[in-house]
This record gives sequence, C-alpha cells and structure tokens, in this order.
Amino acid sequence: MRKSYWIIVLLLIAGMGYVAAGPLITISQIKSGIEEQDSEKLSDNIDFPVLRQNMKDQFNALMMKGAVANLEDNPFGVLAIGFASQLVDGMVDSFVTPPGLASLMEGEKPSVNSSSNSGTIKQEKRELFKDARYSYDSTSKFSVWVPNDNGEEIRFILRRSGIEWKLANIVIPIEKTP
Repeated sequence: MRKSYWIIVLLLIAGMGYVAAGPLITISQIKSGIEEQDSEKLSDNIDFPVLRQNMKDQFNALMMKGAVANLEDNPFGVLAIGFASQLVDGMVDSFVTPPGLASLMEGEKPSVNSSSNSGTIKQEKRELFKDARYSYDSTSKFSVWVPNDNGEEIRFILRRSGIEWKLANIVIPIEKTP
C-alpha cells in the first residue's frame, strides 16, 4: 500500500515536471525543426494559422494607426487602406516560413528579403534564440524574449493546450516615429 502511494506521487511529480518543461521542449523542437528544415516537426510545434493571423492583426493595426492620420482628407483613403491591408497579408504570409522565423529567432526584424534567403539557411549554422530570456506569463502562456542589435526585444509567445505547447504569436518591436 505504501509503495503504490510513492509510485503515484512520483508519477504526479514527473507529470508536473514535464508540463513545466513543456515550453523549453517545444522551443528545442522548433530550433531543430528549423535547422533540419523539417516542416512536419515545425507544424507540430507552431500553430501557423493562429501565428499568421496574430501577426496580420498586429501589422494591420499599426498600419491603420499611421494611415488614418495621413489619409483622412483623401477621398481614396479607404481604398488605399484596403490595398495596404492586402499587402500586409501577403508580407506576413511570405515571412512566416522556416527561414523567416529563423531570422526572427536570431533577433532580426522581418524584411522583404527574408523569404529569398531560404537556400542559405541550410548551409550556415545559425544560433537561434541567442541571449534569449524566458518567462512564464501564466500557467498557459510562456514568453521568450530575443534581443536584437538595437536593444529591442522580439517576443515569442507560446500557448498551452492540454499538456502541449505551441508557438502562437510573435510580437515584433516597431520603431516609434516621432
């Protein structure tokens, strides 16, 4: 009777340890998936539809903030905002790829050329999540902060569903315009 009690306690501790280490395991799987160009491993650890939508929302909100002030007197302003939104959607779709994510994980900001370097990702060894800091935001949210050369930090947000963690959002620091 006493032996089964200790076995149950040890199994509970091991289970809680696995859940607590889950974000770090997911980050490790994402790193190896990018280095090995393994799309199946990446899709197991990154919620691509949610990630793309979160990033589109982030950039569309930023674009709308700047466009409203500049286009309020222009009768074609609404049309221009619609075209810009389509451009943002295409841009996000083009850099939410393994090479684009690898660049973000190195602390680089996204650029139009991030999708064009897909052939060089395999040849050079990249140091993903270099100098990153990690924090639990809640029991189902984990953040990884990766510094860039400007002293800003790109924030990778992992969300838990059951005992599984997936990358769900990336918050990119946007330069503030005066």
